[in-house]
Amino acid sequence: MKTNLFILLLSLPVMTYAVDYKKLGEAVDEKQAIESVDTQKLKESVKDGEVDYKKAVDSVDKDQASDSVDVDKAKEALLK
Repeated sequence: MKTNLFILLLSLPVMTYAVDYKKLGEAVDEKQAIESVDTQKLKESVKDGEVDYKKAVDSVDKDQASDSVDVDKAKEALLK
């Protein structure tokens, strides 16, 4: 469930009409979200100014990232 919500959050620019961004920001534990990124892998995803997006995405621990989202607060922000 949390993984699906995380994926949904990534698609939010498409859904700009029904989002309370302040509440949505408050639904994410920023420290935990940052810790979900392997910065070394992320740096390796960039070469000669080009980004290998698969490597960039793979640098994120999806379980840890999804755990950084308070599902109830996110739902409230999305169902404004």
